[in-house]
Amino acid sequence: MQIQTLRLITALFVIIFIMLYVHTNSEQRFYSKTAEPAVTQIFKDISDWQKASLLRHLAPEAKETITDEQLNQLLDRYREFGWFYGVNEINFSRTASVFSLFGDKHINYSGTADYSTGAVRFNITLVKRGKYFLVYNFSLARVAD
Repeated sequence: MQIQTLRLITALFVIIFIMLYVHTNSEQRFYSKTAEPAVTQIFKDISDWQKASLLRHLAPEAKETITDEQLNQLLDRYREFGWFYGVNEINFSRTASVFSLFGDKHINYSGTADYSTGAVRFNITLVKRGKYFLVYNFSLARVAD
């Protein structure tokens, strides 16, 4: 009886894992047509490193959590990267996709981008609001030589 229960539990976990893989795979294909170009456009728009440009792309919940001083510090730190040229590599996060099953829909990407001062590693989380994607969170870091 215990062996059968163990087999049943194992089969259930395998089925759940396969279903999650299929779900995240379909989300990756779906968002590659809309969210990936949005990431490129957002980085292009905010690379003037002006407060108004960044605020235009931030989700309301992100705006609520950042103070004006923190926003200025963030812009000062990222201003050194210069102008955005393009995305080199972009990777969809299956983990964020799975956790989005239980709450608000968050689409997360990481990768590298070209800026006027060199390669930059990024991580960005988007939320979809109507026809648009807004930035929930993002970070940039220079790629080590």
